[in-house]
Amino acid sequence: MPTTSHETAAAHVTLEDRYELVERIGEGAMGIVYLARDLVLDIPVAVKMLRVEYCRIAEVVRMFEQEATLSARMLSPHVVKVLARATARSGAPCIVYEYLAGESVATRIERSPRLELDEVCAIVLQAARALSRAHALGVVHRDVKPDNLFLVEHADSRPVLKVLDFGVAEKLARPGGAGSGGLVGTTAYLAPEVFFGPGLPDARTDLYALGVVAYECLTGACPYPPECYDDLFDAMSKSTRRSVRETRPELPEEIDEWMDRALHPDPFWRFASARELAHDLERVVRANAAPRPRPVVTVARSTMKRAAPRFTRAA
Repeated sequence: MPTTSHETAAAHVTLEDRYELVERIGEGAMGIVYLARDLVLDIPVAVKMLRVEYCRIAEVVRMFEQEATLSARMLSPHVVKVLARATARSGAPCIVYEYLAGESVATRIERSPRLELDEVCAIVLQAARALSRAHALGVVHRDVKPDNLFLVEHADSRPVLKVLDFGVAEKLARPGGAGSGGLVGTTAYLAPEVFFGPGLPDARTDLYALGVVAYECLTGACPYPPECYDDLFDAMSKSTRRSVRETRPELPEEIDEWMDRALHPDPFWRFASARELAHDLERVVRANAAPRPRPVVTVARSTMKRAAPRFTRAA
């Protein structure tokens, strides 16, 4: 999207006399992300500013403000932390986040298209913890994908994963309640019931998307490539996706069983919760990592008696 003069100038201003914007470090469909400095605490922060052309669209502003509200409610070490809300001089709403040093899972896949099983398990486990917290609060993310999973660098341990962007999240449907039935999310990670049906998204749609992320991490591609989208229903119903072990034969057979359940077209047959999905993948990894028992070898005893050794006494 072309950069407006408002966005270009934004990197040279201070929001509310506290957050000094330093440089533009990212962008999305609705917002621009800046590296900034909190002048009170003297720490780096990330500021997400709504694009000026969307500031007069009430629904977009609502979704942007909802992102801050829902993210702040998560209180999970695996969800990016909201520090404050602010307003630019132009009137554009802003969200102040903790600054994360590291890379997205999407970037990680670009660097190494086929990740090791234990690394994928760590990604799924941490993302599942964040989703479990969201689902417990009655919130479905609706856009789980590698770009929204961020690996924070830690010098003395494995990266900590943070889930980003609750901008299109929605309250889970309740009997008689309201919800958004629009098609929201990224095509490759949409569950079939959302892509084809009129039903509202629920927790199982997030779990399907996380299964797609796991598949992509292991194979370097999504289970249904873009060329399948014209006839995606047929591809899914006929299970034309390649098994993981066609690409990674060194992986255990159980990984395809796990994937069959995670990506089942019928949500009834998928994992019931984020916890179950993650724990079952851990089981597969542990079984693969455990040393195989040594075979028991039975040696038949000889029926012949060995003669006692003779010793010749020296004269």
